[in-house]
Amino acid sequence: METFDQSLKHLLEHEPADFVRFALKGATVELIKAVAVTLPSRGRAIDGGHRVRVGGVEKIAHTEFQRRHQSQSELAVDVAEAQVRMYRREGVEVVSLVWDLYGRRDEPVRSERVLRFAANSQSAYVRVNLRGMGWRELLAEGPPALWPLVALTGDGATDEAVHAARDAIVARPDLSAAQKADHVAVLWFVAEAEDVAVTAMKAYIREEDLMQSVLYQEIFAKGELKGELKGKLEGELKARTAALLELLELRGIPVSDAVRAEILACRDLPTLEHWFRRAAKLKTATAVIRSRPEPRPAEPSDH
Repeated sequence: METFDQSLKHLLEHEPADFVRFALKGATVELIKAVAVTLPSRGRAIDGGHRVRVGGVEKIAHTEFQRRHQSQSELAVDVAEAQVRMYRREGVEVVSLVWDLYGRRDEPVRSERVLRFAANSQSAYVRVNLRGMGWRELLAEGPPALWPLVALTGDGATDEAVHAARDAIVARPDLSAAQKADHVAVLWFVAEAEDVAVTAMKAYIREEDLMQSVLYQEIFAKGELKGELKGKLEGELKARTAALLELLELRGIPVSDAVRAEILACRDLPTLEHWFRRAAKLKTATAVIRSRPEPRPAEPSDH
């Protein structure tokens, strides 16, 4: 899911005008500049913020991608809070564009929504539901920047749709080779998240082509780093577990199958170290694993 979110934000960052124009269908939109996405005290950044001119009037286009786990009341509060904070900072009207990534095929592609989160409190936004359109419609009528999202359409999570989107992206004359690679990388990650068969996609999306993408390289490198750190942790866990069992054996302390299984199942280094210290002085293996280390006190706050 992390690669999915990163892909969406990457596409929005580099193609914001098409996102805003698509959400505000029929409006003349001129992109002025991106605005800061961090909002102090809110707890998290918004997905996108851009100062735009809509029909000659300056506004802030606030973009959010709605996640599956997010309830309607949580969304309402998030949208309202972002609108207030951005209006206070930027001083112009804020238009929120919420991309519902898990909408339904029988619902409209665009709709104006008002959500209540308390008796007299509400927030308004434009909801975008790509599920409400077919993949052929997106490729024929949608802005090219959204072609990588073809798997999010109502019938687009298929090998045929992804293959067609890949061909359309590669054929774009207005993109450099690196930009095409970035768009194909987004197509790959979004399609993978939508359960399109990776083995099928490999027939027409080659890894060596994806490696030209800055986005793909960043995600690939992050995955390698995670794998390296995971391997290092596994090695340390294995060494500490072996040392603990060896100490118990040297001290002549019997270890039952149940206790051995619990030791082998432990995935916490501080706990294994705690048990090792106890094994040096206690007389039974059960007593050794009876307790766990006290949690460390929280770091003092600077505030």
